[in-house]
Amino acid sequence: MSKTAYVVEGYVPNGGTYMAYHVARILHIDFGYDVRVVPVGPGVDQGHMHGLFSYDPVFPSISLGGCEGLVGEDDVLLCNPSFSMHNLGLRLRGRKLMYVQGFNTYSLLDRFFDHYVAVSGFVRGFLSQTYGIQAPVIPAFIPDNHFISHGEAVRDTVVTWESRPPLSIEMNTKGDWAHQLLLLDRVRRELKSKDRDLEEIIDWDAAAARARSRLPRDQFLERVSSARYLLTLSVAEGFGLVPLEAMGMGTVVLGFDGYGGREYMVPGQNCAAAAYPDVSGLVDGMIHAMRDPAFSQRIAAAGVETASRYTYEAFRSAWVRELGVFLSR
Repeated sequence: MSKTAYVVEGYVPNGGTYMAYHVARILHIDFGYDVRVVPVGPGVDQGHMHGLFSYDPVFPSISLGGCEGLVGEDDVLLCNPSFSMHNLGLRLRGRKLMYVQGFNTYSLLDRFFDHYVAVSGFVRGFLSQTYGIQAPVIPAFIPDNHFISHGEAVRDTVVTWESRPPLSIEMNTKGDWAHQLLLLDRVRRELKSKDRDLEEIIDWDAAAARARSRLPRDQFLERVSSARYLLTLSVAEGFGLVPLEAMGMGTVVLGFDGYGGREYMVPGQNCAAAAYPDVSGLVDGMIHAMRDPAFSQRIAAAGVETASRYTYEAFRSAWVRELGVFLSR
């Protein structure tokens, strides 16, 4: 009888669920599992048709009620921690695996899973300190076609840092929009007090409007790759795909490290990030980067080198090893 992997909300359009989809894909390709996507959230299930990510193959979906009586002891349930409120660890049979890619997306972790894998060292530390879980770390990946290499573009849509418009900036926001606007206002006021000319040159309203627009992933990243700088105001990330993708395209990352971004961000070496809520430090880094193009070129090149380590092949190899151990128990 064939074995099935059930991936919870594998088609939700965010980075965490996209990573879970890819773990299920590895179970399918490398371990021979059938895969079913299980929507559990409120609202209309849009499946894989939302346009933000591409899925190959497209796995069929099954409702939570439909799969409750089907999950067998040898099947795998794959879930992100943000769905802990559904108590799937207690409700379903099978081998239960959680890929923990956040630390603020749930009020209480479902502790009735068999194994936990963390997306970053920060998440691993959070799991250890809060729940006593000793989890291995498997970082997320960014697609290879989002990299530039040796100063030359892999894709025609990615241009070298020095050929991009001076002081061009895009924004990465996540979470409560009102909070993001308050943070942006604080950043602008701090910048104005330290470098009024720089604050007045940047078209902040246009950058904020673009940040709020909802684009397919490739279009959004193409826009980021055309700017010299990315200001990320996302303050809490288990990992943070967008800043790493920006680094991979040679864009200088400014803003907050989001905690999980410490997995790959080294301020002053491959980015100009600061720890939340250090707005003053964030602005100092911004001024340094924007007023010193030679410095920015150096950290842009270092960012490309950093991002090149987070490939799909590295992700797949780590998960093949981890799944091999997990399934042999």
